[in-house]
Amino acid sequence: MTRLDFKFADNFPTLTDEQINNAYDIVSVMFSGVLECWRALNEPLRTNKRTLCMNLLVAWYLLDANPQSAVGVIGNGGMALTSKSIGGTSLSFSDMDAQEGIKQLNSNMFGQKALMMIQSAPERFGIYA
Repeated sequence: MTRLDFKFADNFPTLTDEQINNAYDIVSVMFSGVLECWRALNEPLRTNKRTLCMNLLVAWYLLDANPQSAVGVIGNGGMALTSKSIGGTSLSFSDMDAQEGIKQLNSNMFGQKALMMIQSAPERFGIYA
């Protein structure tokens, strides 16, 4: 995956193609089943969903691994923050319910969007067309 292929490249302007590709390789292993999801859907929707989910997972990984490189996104250093108050300003991130193996996706907004996609994939419910 290069910057041109990465839908969220503008949020990580200082990262190189190599860093983005390494993140893609890592999440491809961590979440190998994502590229098999949505089989029941017709093209191009199936491919679009897989591509979007992988892009969200890459962005999730990059934001957790390189929070200082992110622009225009809210990150919390990889910690699932439930509440914080600093100088009268309060922050709160609500975790989405998830299985243990994918709870880590709650650490930032990209991961939560990917988690929502993964949990709503028909394969998670055993529904096939």
